[in-house]
Amino acid sequence: MRTARVRAPNANTVVILTASEALHGLATLLGGQPHLRFVHEISTTEDLPLRLLGRLARRAEPRTIALYPTAAVAAQAANRFPRLAEQVRTYAIDDGTERTSPAERASGRTAFAIPDDELAVCLVGGWWPHKDLATLDVALGKLRQPLHLLVTGHPLDEPTLDRWRQLPNVRLHLTRGPVGEQFLRLVYAAADAALVVRRPGITKESGLVMDSARYGIPLLVSDHDPALTAALQDQPWARTFTAADPTSLAEALRTATPTPLPRPGLDASPLLGMWPATDQADFLTRTHARLLPKEPRCWPHPHP
Repeated sequence: MRTARVRAPNANTVVILTASEALHGLATLLGGQPHLRFVHEISTTEDLPLRLLGRLARRAEPRTIALYPTAAVAAQAANRFPRLAEQVRTYAIDDGTERTSPAERASGRTAFAIPDDELAVCLVGGWWPHKDLATLDVALGKLRQPLHLLVTGHPLDEPTLDRWRQLPNVRLHLTRGPVGEQFLRLVYAAADAALVVRRPGITKESGLVMDSARYGIPLLVSDHDPALTAALQDQPWARTFTAADPTSLAEALRTATPTPLPRPGLDASPLLGMWPATDQADFLTRTHARLLPKEPRCWPHPHP
């Protein structure tokens, strides 16, 4: 925030895109200016010294607005920071211009040597604790038909990958990340569906679910988040399975063929709360304006 003051002194809006959910007031006080902060999840454990620092800087909290990508994360934060102003706003954006084309799909299938009549799903991103790779591990062992699994990301678990290589019905296509945008498009284009497997109760925004809508890729997703599951209900391009249930996941993979799921249309992004970039910038500017001092009202001088 102090760097922003020096490098862009005339900026109208200051936004921290990935902020801790703690010490809001202290950040405002030390940064020397009001700001918005995107808080993606509630994960910090505050011990007594941090709580004391937070109380000392509490007078600066009214100059801060927290932006939470989901209502569930906002509810968690409200219990801990009842004085902090908040807004619920999806972090991901979509201008409707990133959907993959049939030509990209053909290039992707050729690049990974995937036959047109065999199912391919992609598993994108690092294997973080909120992802339920143990359920996927068991589900893959239950498959009775060929599956091409495109894995890219960092970090990954090598022993798990070794097990998948030995499975008779799994064809593993591994690219260790991070990867560039063009290669990521190739992965999504080659896949019949994006796979999202999370632990029950994880309610933060899923960038992979948003990618599915942005790139126009069908989605196989666990029902870990009740709000997300409700939003996807009756969507032909999305299929949910029971979180932490390998049998349910294996069945979802089995029934994804021989007829592929339809691709999501342009209405998928609004359904998930995504806005175009210009609308997002306008929202951030208007929200930040609430933190700025109000201009004094000018009254006309009375006539003599």
